Amino acid sequence: MKKIILSVLTTSVCFGSCCIVTGQAPVAQSDEIKDGETQETIQADSSSTGSFATVTVDAIANSDVSLQFSAGLASKTVAVAALDGGMVTSGGGTSSIGADGSLSFSFQVSDQPGVHRVVVIDPNADGDSPKIIGIVQFEVPSPAE
Repeated sequence: MKKIILSVLTTSVCFGSCCIVTGQAPVAQSDEIKDGETQETIQADSSSTGSFATVTVDAIANSDVSLQFSAGLASKTVAVAALDGGMVTSGGGTSSIGADGSLSFSFQVSDQPGVHRVVVIDPNADGDSPKIIGIVQFEVPSPAE
């Protein structure tokens, strides 16, 4: 019997020590980030990798984040964590993706300039799926001198 091996090529996007595998994996498809105070939308983006464009915010700003996953991930338990300072202020820790594929949380950046990343982690990912299934990034600019 002849075995045929199908090799699927995937790419990796690395962020420091965290990598997100792209291609066939179930990752966040879109994000909407709103200013936590005014509720003005400051980003509405789509992605095939689960990684979204960096949003510039003021120091100590609060933002409300909504990520959209495929409905196939409904009820999946995930972890939401801040990597570079700042604080996930609601919906952090262990959360579940909603029945419609949505996941919402709030994030407050620190008072330090630089990039603040928030990742959504699938703690039960197997070898064929990524552990990090979503990443949003906030940048606090350096104060004017």
